[in-house]
Parts: sequence; structure tokens; C-alpha cells
Amino acid sequence: MTRFRNARGADAAVTHAIRLSPIAAACALCLWSAAAQAQSQSQPQESAPSQVVVTGIRGSIETSIAIKKESDSIVEAITAEDIGKLPDQSIAESIARLPGLTAQRVAGRAQVISLRGLAPDFGVTLLNGREQTSTSNDRSAEFDQYPSELLSGVVVYKTPDANMTAAGLSGTIDLRTVRPLDRKGRTIAFNARGEHNSNGQLNSGWSNKGKRVSLSYIDQYLNNTLGLAIGYAHLDTPGQQKEYKSWWWGAENNLPAGMEDVVALKGAEVTSTSRKQVRDGLMAVVDWKPNRDLRSTLDLYYSQFDQEEVMRGMMWNSHQWSAVTYRDPRVETIGGVRLLTGGSLVNLEPIVRNDYNERRDEMGALGWNTRLRLDDRWSVDGDLSWSTAKRRETTSETYAGLGPANSGVTDNDFKFRIPVGAGLPQFTPSVDFTNPGIIRLTDVGGWGHDATMHHPRVEDRLGAAKLNVRGELDGFFSNVQAGLSYSKRDKSHEDVSQTFWLKNGRALTTVPADIIQPTTSLAWAGIPGVLSFDPRAAIDRFYVKRPVDTDVAQQDWAVSEKQAIGYLRLGIDTDLGNVPLRGNVGVQYVHVDQDAQGKAVSNNVITPLSAGHSYHDILPSVNLNFDFGHYLHDTYMRMGVAKTLARPRMSDMRAGVSAGVDQTTRMWNGSGGNPQLEPWRANSFDLSLEHYLGKGSYVSAAYFFKDLKSYIYNQQRPFDFTGFPNSSAVVPLTNIGTINQPANGQGGYVRGVELSGSLQFGMLWQPLDGFGVQASVSGTESSISPNGPGTTEKLPGLSGVVRNITLFYEKAGFSARVAQRYRSAFRGEVTGLFAQRAFSEIMAEDQVDIQLGYEFQSGPWKNLSFMLQVNNLGNEPYQTKQGSPFASGAYAPERYTTYGRQVLFGVNYKL
Repeated sequence: MTRFRNARGADAAVTHAIRLSPIAAACALCLWSAAAQAQSQSQPQESAPSQVVVTGIRGSIETSIAIKKESDSIVEAITAEDIGKLPDQSIAESIARLPGLTAQRVAGRAQVISLRGLAPDFGVTLLNGREQTSTSNDRSAEFDQYPSELLSGVVVYKTPDANMTAAGLSGTIDLRTVRPLDRKGRTIAFNARGEHNSNGQLNSGWSNKGKRVSLSYIDQYLNNTLGLAIGYAHLDTPGQQKEYKSWWWGAENNLPAGMEDVVALKGAEVTSTSRKQVRDGLMAVVDWKPNRDLRSTLDLYYSQFDQEEVMRGMMWNSHQWSAVTYRDPRVETIGGVRLLTGGSLVNLEPIVRNDYNERRDEMGALGWNTRLRLDDRWSVDGDLSWSTAKRRETTSETYAGLGPANSGVTDNDFKFRIPVGAGLPQFTPSVDFTNPGIIRLTDVGGWGHDATMHHPRVEDRLGAAKLNVRGELDGFFSNVQAGLSYSKRDKSHEDVSQTFWLKNGRALTTVPADIIQPTTSLAWAGIPGVLSFDPRAAIDRFYVKRPVDTDVAQQDWAVSEKQAIGYLRLGIDTDLGNVPLRGNVGVQYVHVDQDAQGKAVSNNVITPLSAGHSYHDILPSVNLNFDFGHYLHDTYMRMGVAKTLARPRMSDMRAGVSAGVDQTTRMWNGSGGNPQLEPWRANSFDLSLEHYLGKGSYVSAAYFFKDLKSYIYNQQRPFDFTGFPNSSAVVPLTNIGTINQPANGQGGYVRGVELSGSLQFGMLWQPLDGFGVQASVSGTESSISPNGPGTTEKLPGLSGVVRNITLFYEKAGFSARVAQRYRSAFRGEVTGLFAQRAFSEIMAEDQVDIQLGYEFQSGPWKNLSFMLQVNNLGNEPYQTKQGSPFASGAYAPERYTTYGRQVLFGVNYKL
């Protein structure tokens, strides 16, 4: 359970959390105090209309602020600085700079987004207002699938609206492409960047250099009644990763007397991974408006993302069931736990790994929207959409070492030193693990196989139709909207798990010279190097397939969802005395039919299973925007109240079960999914106070409270195993047994505060014109026990403190930006053994990025610009602690990974 430890209570806890971020808090206070000083300068004055169109950093900020200001809901926005130029290298990094939003790094890339302390499962991602499929194992979007060069902006809805038929419990992220008829004239933009990774070339033949290229075209035809936008983006980026990972920690070690309570590392790995990531994205928009009454828009999006990686390194078992002993042990006490942090391992059997993985993701989306104005008061619009995602992946492992498990051929002086704080551990073997004469292919770990290969497959399809009717009204309610929507989503996941034996009766096999590659150095962790070879060639030449592993079959699933929604929404535009009031009130009726397929696994016997469920919800919502401009110019208070939901994880909805009959109790027991899961449901309250200072500056304070009526976690429940295959000779006493499966259980609250603002310093003092700052800080807490009442694990995705600050300068063609993004420690979802869902305690991250640029604003080189960008300037490590604490509450270190800093230099040109 995530709680701030503050005797003054939960409300004080949130305040305390914000105090923990002094830089962003100070900036927020400066923004608030600057508001009073700048107020007199921001009062409206009579002046001639300006024809200046502002682009670049300040233009992006001004457009984003305008979207926030004009919305009826509580929103955050990002807009591109120009065609094909969003502020960051990736769309996820831009989104993560918004107040209350955070990104989790996967393979060094900001990939998934948490909104307001809730994991990505609780949000919904849209493209031009339409829900999108995903290549992930569940619903959450992987944002590195979307090239930032093809997007014109992003709007994040923190409060729902009744006519939003796809919305999340935590919020909704709407990615938007350009509308060509909303622009004037032809635009052609070209961007190119070269990239360098500071970690260097960790594996021979895998470059640390890459490139990005994009081209955009926008034009209008037929007297501005037909618009066309086409964009193409190519990414070829390297990945170079250094990683240390502990397997697990525990007592019961072969240590000298008096050290029975000492906790030691039971296994670890040190690896160097190199990646080649190539993505091609295509966007097209056809926009037709033959007259003022009709507008029809067709959107197309497609991306293909190919990823290859090679991982080479060393790993070892040192658990109590091995023959490992210790020499010269060094013990340190951390958090009341005595940890073994140094010494020498004796009788160790290190495993040399040479792995190769490849993955291809394909995503496509098609949307067609037509809006027809029937008369001056009534209009109707229809929307059809189709989204598809497909993932094909292969992961392979090979093993080599001094000899097969328990052969007695070991390293008897393997020195180690493990830091308990930041930094990489150091290991010093006494054997040359680069020597092909002694390092040979074999099952060093005693795992019963000599190589493995997994083939995860994901397919996701979503079709939707929506009809909306809008009418203008007079009086308190300014308009009415009513509509229907229907969607059908089909998603499946399967994994074929294949093991291999060496062809020669599993005897030690020497790696031939023709597939040996230059040694991979692990000197950054103290290990001089490991034998490196082509794993694909080795598997093809020396291994034979074993029967397919059925143990993972219960993780295969297919889920089909049919959702029908009817809604009514009334717009509000009135005055309450001296306070103008704008907003909306509405209600949705949601009906869902869900069906799931899976597999029953019992003693290697696989039987297809299926089950389903249906449910309905009534979801009211209110958004109110009070204009206090009569009392304080350009000041608004927004309030949102709603009932919201998030549909369950699809992998949890699987019908798959693995079970058997206990020989002692003669009772059925097993584990699996739950096709009868219902959504997470919550009552939400939001309050925001916003004060605007001209076009480019504002300050805001917000509070949110989400009362989740239930939470989904694994529970022991009665289960009817009638018809389930029983391949054992034991006859059960009854078909009613127990199953461990996800189920709706006790919920709790998530609440927090957010301070944010933007200030252009020229408002305060003219010599500072061009300088500015954007900053935000949020504090969040939760009472939810995500693994059920009485458990202490944190809510996944929740960082107690999140802060962002960006300092910028833009004037006379010169531009500069320094951005810092911080999130405190959190419990994150990661890919575990056999590509299954697992959790890690991810430590706090503080990443700094910089960008410098110059654009010619006149002469023959007008609209030509250059840019230098450095991401992850300090090479911020990705660090985790073990997923479950010791009895004392202390955590042991688990993972330390560095991805290097990315240096990009590019050129942009616009016609």
C-alpha cells in the first residue's frame, strides 16, 4: 500500500511530497508571484489586429495554452513548433512533461505513460479522437510506435465528457494529425538528423550511430475546398545497453558460522546488449469541404517497426542448492538487514550467453468523419474507424561454459563487490571466458535444455462506428448532443515455446572459428570479456528441436469485446451574476459483451476453453468552467465530477487454466484467467484554478480525487472443474475446487495535487524578452492495496512526486532549451521470465535534455534551421530493487542499467 509517512495525515502527506521537489516547487511559486507583477502588463488594451504568426518554441506554448484555456474539460496540450517538429525526440517524452503524467523507460526509450498515479492500463489512447489498438500484451499503447514527426499535437483529457465514447479512468490521450484545410497555403517540410550513442559499439558489428528523416506535404486545391496532407518518417536508431541484474536474494547460504542470518545474492547476470531499431511511418489526410454545411475527412496512419538485438554476457547461480561456497565474505547492514556485499565465490559455474531477438510491429488506422449542417441550429456527424496492430517476435537463448552442470569444472576464485547504493558492481573471474578451447556449448545451468526459443504473437483489431446529432439551444443550456456508438475489438496472444538439445547427444560442443565474433567486453563490470559468436548460426548447425513446451499454453488467449454506448450531453453557457459559466452535463449508457478463449493444461494435455460475460454501466459526468474575470482578469475555476471506468486487462480475462488434482487432498486446484471480470470503476472529482497572463503565460493549481470502487487482483476462489481434463489417476472427491485467478476486489482512493505554469520573462522585464520557463510538480498518494487487503506492495505506476521544468530562449532565430524530468521511485510493470508480466521497484529518475538551434529568418536561406540535441545528458541509470521487501521492509538492489546519452544533429527546411 502506497502511503506517505507523515503524522499530520494524508492531506499533509501530499503537501510534504511537493516539498520534496524544491526546484519545481520554487519555479511554481515564482510563477504565481510573477502573476501579480505581470498582471498590469497583461490587461487587454485597444490595439490594431496583429498579423504575426508565431511559430517555434513560443508559438507551440501559446497554441497549447489556448487549447487548455478554451476547453470545457480539464486538459493539457502539446502542439508542434512547426510542421514535423514536436518539442522532443519522441511523443512519449513530450507527453511525460505534462503536469501529472509520467513515462516509464523500456530499453532506454520512453514507451508507456502513467496518468495521475495510475498504471497505463487505466488510460485510453486515441488517434484523432478514435481508440487505437496496441502491440502490447494488453490495452495500453506503446507510444514509440507513433513517429512524433507525423503528429501536430496531443491533448490529454483529465476529465471525461459524455460524448467521448472512448475514455479512460485515469485520463485520455488524444494524438492528433494536421487538418490541411485549417492551414493556409502549401507547406513542404523536410527534417534530417544524425544520431550518436555515447555507450559506444558494445557488440561487434552493431553500430552506435543512426539517423532520422521525415518529409511532410500540405496543400489545398479546388479553391480551398479540398485539402491534402501526407507525411513520411523514417527512424534508424541504435541501442547500446550495459546491464547488471541480480536474480534474487535470500538467507541459507554456505557461509561461516555466525553468518546464518546474512542475506546473499542467489544469482546474477552482466550483459551488453546492442539494438538496431528501424521504424517507417506514413500519415495521410484528405480533407473535403465543398461548402459551409459539409466537411468530410479521411485519415490514414501506418507504421512498421523492426527491432533486432543481440545480447552477450555472463550469468550464474549461487543459491543454497549449488556447491558454491564463499571466501573472505564482506557483510554490510542495510535497513536492518545484513547483506553479503563482497568476497569470492568458490565452485562457481558461470554461464556465457549469446542471445538474438527480433521483433516486427505493424500498426494501421483508418478513420472517416463526415459532418453535415442541416440548418443554422442542427447538425449531424458520423464517424467510421478501423484500427489494427500486429506483433511478431522471436527470442532465443544459447548457453556455454566450462562444462555441464555439476561437472566439477568451476571457477574457484570469482571475486565480487556489490554496491548497496548507486553504481555498478564489480566481478573478477579467475578463468578466461573468451577462450573457445575451454568455453563450449552445454547446459551449464542444469535446466534440462541447451537452448530455447520463444515466438510471441499478438494481433489486435478494432472497428467502430459513431453517430452524433447536435442542436443549438437558447437559455441556460446552449446546445444538446445525443448519439450512439458501437465498437468490436478482437485481440489474441500466443507464445510457442521451443527448447533445443545439442545434436551430439548433448556432449560439450566447441564453437567453430567461422561463427566466432570479436570478444564482447564486460570490463565496465570488471569482467574482461566473454566468448562471442553468432547464436543464429549456432542454433541452425548444432541443435535439434525438442517437443513444444506446453507449460506456457495457458497464457495463450483470445478476447472479443462488443461495446454499445448511447449518450446525451447538454452544453452550458450562461451567467451566474458576474460570473460567466460554461461547461456541460451528460450521461452515457454502456453495454459490453465479452467472450474469451483459452487453453486448459493438465499434465501436458491441452484442451480449448471458452467463457464470457456481459455488463452495463450508467456514467454521468459534469464539467463546469467558472470565469472569474470580473474579479481577476483571465482567471477560471474548473470542476469535473464523473463516474468513470477502465476495462480489465485482456490477459487477465483469458479463459486459460492450468490445474490438477492433489494426490493428498484429492481436491482440484489450479490457476488461470477470469473471463467474467468486470471493469475498474471509480467516482472522480477534479478541481482546477487557472490564471492566464497573455498568450504565452499562465499558472494553475489542481486537485483530483478518484475513489475506485474495486480493484482487480489475484484471489483464491471456488471453481467448478466439471469437464476439465484430468490426466492423472487420482479421482477427485468433488469437481468444486479452488483456483487462483484475477477478480474484482476491494478498491480505495488515488488523490493528488498539481501545480503548473508557464512564464515568458519579457512580461516582467523587457531585456529578458525571449527567455521563459515551463514548470510543473505533482504529489500523489493512494490507499489501494493492489494485491489485496493486508498486502504492502505499492500501486503500480504511482510516483509520489513528479516534477518537470523547462528553461527556454528563443529570439532572432536562436533557440535553446534545457529540460529536466523527474519522477520518484515507483513499482513498474516489466517483462519477466518467458515474456510474462512482472513487477520491479524502479528507483527515482532525474533526466536532463538540452537542445540548441538556429533558423534563418530572411534571405536566401530563410526557413532553413539547424538543431543540436542531447537526450539523457547525464546518462541517468535505470535502477530497480527486488520486487518484494524483506521482513524489515528493506529492499535489496536488483538492476543497474545505462543506455548512454543520445546526441543528435539535424537540419530542417520548410517551403
